Amino acid sequence: LGSHAEEGGKCKGWGRDVVRVRNSRRLLPVTSMQLMFPCCSSPIAEDDESLAAEPPLSNAWTEQVVWEAAITPDTVIEYLTDVEGNWEYFVAFVQKSSILDWVGDSKGVWGPGELRLQDHGILVFGGDAPDKGPGDIRVVKSLATLKKGHPTQVFIVLGNRDVMKMRFTAELPPGPPLDSGLDNPWLPPWDNNPKKFDDFLQEEKLEKNRVSKLKWLLHCTMGCQWPTFLTRKDELAYLYGKATDEDVLASYLDSVNPRSKDPWMLEFIKLGQIAVVLGDTLFVHGGLQDESIGVVPGQKEVETDVRKWVLKLNEWKERELRDYISEPLFRTAGDHITRGGDQLILYGTPFYGNRTVIYHNPFEDGNPVQRSGKVQAFLRESRISRLLTGHQPHGQTPTVVRHLGTGLLAVTADTSRSDGTASKVFNPSNNRGLAISIVRIQGPYLHVEGELNDGSKHGYTLHVDPEQDKYPDTLVGRQLVDQYWVKTVLTPKPGGKREMVSVALGRGFGVSVSEMRVDRACLKLKKSYGWGRGQLAVMLSDIDHDTMLTGTSFNESCEDADELDHSLLQLIPGKGNPLFDREEFMKASTYIFSFNGVIKTSDLEQRKRIVENINSLISKKKRVVFVTNDSTFSTSQLWERIKSLGIKCTAEMQSPKYKLLARATTSALAEVDLRTSSVVTAAHTSAWFLHNHGVRKPLCVCYGSGLVRELEGAGFTDYLATVDKAGNVKPEFLLPVSKENIEAIIAKAPDIDGVLVGWNHQLSALTIAVAATYLRWNQERGKNIPIVTCSKDIGGVMGYTSDHFEHAPFRNKQVRTIGNGGMAEAICRTAGDSFTAIDCGKPSDIFVTHLRWPLEEGGLGIDFDNTVFVGDSMDTDIVLANKTGMKSLLVLSGLTTMDEWRLRSKDGGPSAPTWVIDSFASVHEEPGVISKIMSKLHHISGGFV
Repeated sequence: LGSHAEEGGKCKGWGRDVVRVRNSRRLLPVTSMQLMFPCCSSPIAEDDESLAAEPPLSNAWTEQVVWEAAITPDTVIEYLTDVEGNWEYFVAFVQKSSILDWVGDSKGVWGPGELRLQDHGILVFGGDAPDKGPGDIRVVKSLATLKKGHPTQVFIVLGNRDVMKMRFTAELPPGPPLDSGLDNPWLPPWDNNPKKFDDFLQEEKLEKNRVSKLKWLLHCTMGCQWPTFLTRKDELAYLYGKATDEDVLASYLDSVNPRSKDPWMLEFIKLGQIAVVLGDTLFVHGGLQDESIGVVPGQKEVETDVRKWVLKLNEWKERELRDYISEPLFRTAGDHITRGGDQLILYGTPFYGNRTVIYHNPFEDGNPVQRSGKVQAFLRESRISRLLTGHQPHGQTPTVVRHLGTGLLAVTADTSRSDGTASKVFNPSNNRGLAISIVRIQGPYLHVEGELNDGSKHGYTLHVDPEQDKYPDTLVGRQLVDQYWVKTVLTPKPGGKREMVSVALGRGFGVSVSEMRVDRACLKLKKSYGWGRGQLAVMLSDIDHDTMLTGTSFNESCEDADELDHSLLQLIPGKGNPLFDREEFMKASTYIFSFNGVIKTSDLEQRKRIVENINSLISKKKRVVFVTNDSTFSTSQLWERIKSLGIKCTAEMQSPKYKLLARATTSALAEVDLRTSSVVTAAHTSAWFLHNHGVRKPLCVCYGSGLVRELEGAGFTDYLATVDKAGNVKPEFLLPVSKENIEAIIAKAPDIDGVLVGWNHQLSALTIAVAATYLRWNQERGKNIPIVTCSKDIGGVMGYTSDHFEHAPFRNKQVRTIGNGGMAEAICRTAGDSFTAIDCGKPSDIFVTHLRWPLEEGGLGIDFDNTVFVGDSMDTDIVLANKTGMKSLLVLSGLTTMDEWRLRSKDGGPSAPTWVIDSFASVHEEPGVISKIMSKLHHISGGFV
């Protein structure tokens, strides 16, 4: 700013008039910048302490420019957003684009050639061109040049990182330290706890000057961090051979100074718009919310038509920019300090709260959500069917959120945090890696294609009418019961089948990404997203062990996605204080109890209070369901045990709730047996699945009569079990393992077409061998029969040693045994490495499916959105709750101890509960009493209780 000016009326060798800036001893050169910016016809007296009267503005500046695009069926719109100075990413995008290409000779650091836009193409840039890479200047100038060459084919949407640059002129003025704002710098009003300039200088051991202040501005008030200064320095060196810190300062200042020789960033802002409408698609940088739609700053009237609103928003932006051009420095207005264009600057920050479309995070706690009903209605009334935004990264691919009720397609296409481990040798801010996606619109179709960091390809096509989508593309933009979103369809390798999708869950600043089969994704869909309907319906008979397999899983970080967004610092499950909230707990309509550990307790007084509290829920017409992974129980056996404890699960107490549920299904629900709709055992779910899977004659590896009873209850009359109907082990399964004994058993039942493994207290080598042989022999004849396990638990607990155990070191110790899953694993490994058991116990997808399956079809018909799971195991109960979106209450009266909960919950994750309490006996205690009880469980309980 003024670095090339000289004292006096003329700059030597320039022949341009100069204007003096208030509070500055330097003179500024003035250039017309191709009629974009105003000129001044005469110098200003050096002793004048105020800015001169506003110079006349050129027609090109004062006229409102309206760009209209002619959209035909052949028009292809491509969307690029949040490049953030990553020149390599920009070049790669052009190379994969269908409407952009490089022509002519290479221009070195400016690209492989001259950028060309094809006649049928429209490019929309979604904002945030500069900041985190050594390509700020090249990206901004390339987009601006393209816009000026194709004014009706290129549209620039302004992002917060773009308009934020207007701050530099007022906050880094030339002159002595006092005049430069070094001693009392302006602080962002949206930051409640800003890093002060003097503290920054002390921490970084820097001198107080404008270069240091620029570093402070970038790092502490603009969300750019340290590398931004360094990458600008690198880019200047690429372009001009060398660069100093002062060159970096001059570069930032000159880029937004309306009277500099080359205000390239200001020109970009001039060419940009706050919002763009093309056909039925609205483009903004951040997004829409109830408080921002139709709102124009300074205007009382709220617009109801999207296109009129967008036009007025852009007109307001032009007025603000003219104000900035006229007076870019601070000025006194009454009792406060302001500057030209200050409202436009603030509109791109958290200062505007929910009233801005530039600075808005469309996620909640890092995970995508549907737009509000008000936003959907606002867009629908103006025939807007697609909303495209950037601003908030969410993994390697764009994020789509379908709104089936209104047809709205919301796309967030910021992928700037694709790979935090990417090489930073040439760009210390590089968090993209190799991932790149092209978002393309043509007519009613939205196409996305690209590559992931590992080189694999992905893509899909979505119609504005979801009924027109093809399978499996139609899964994209739909949410699963565990809150994951289907992000993209993975392109199979040559010869493979297109059967995998990528799903992602955001939590805070992290994103958990997994790959899964498309049929498993259909099985896990939320009911509101089409579960069980049309082409998304999955037949249980089609499920095999491959369906349940999860492909590559990994975590991504978006921690510096936007350092200014303090609203993102929300409570993450498992962090903060999950002390029991009774009022919130009582809002549910259904409660699922894990029988073991929650209700079963040796403390008789505690058990009595637990039963009373459960009966209290029932008396309030709440639905109560009991579950267990113990496959030795049938539902009828567990039902009798529950009733023997005094729990009043009578038809009179619960049938009103079932009748209420029946209104949404059929009247047949009232006739459903109360026991089978209130109790679920792993044995019951396994038998239900086998029946629906089409198995006709299973081998049942079990102990006791529970699993056999469930098979018969599911309709099986022909089966081979290791026990008789009374639960006694059959003599032939008590024999030693031998070739002859194996053959003898199989000879009696050669037509076994499935293996069911329960928890067998007397599992023998012979039983393992028989089951494994059935699997292997059927596979060798080309028939893969399923093996189903009632649980994947590798180990189990039989109980505890007593206080009087003979050997003192082993008193009060868990007595462990092999678990149900360990038994199934032994059978699979004996049969060969290609066998995997299908899990039907908690927290498997099959168990979840059984819980939500319609009551009239043998399921439980549970609505997860209005259900609380009460359990004692973090690995089964709490994981199941989290994977279905249910709230959860962890009781510390069973498997999980206080220390284990504290250790595993502090970082959140799939086993972190919503609330924790010592026992369900305490749910009606006052909060202070609960806190004291919890404190007794752990003397010094850290940051949780």
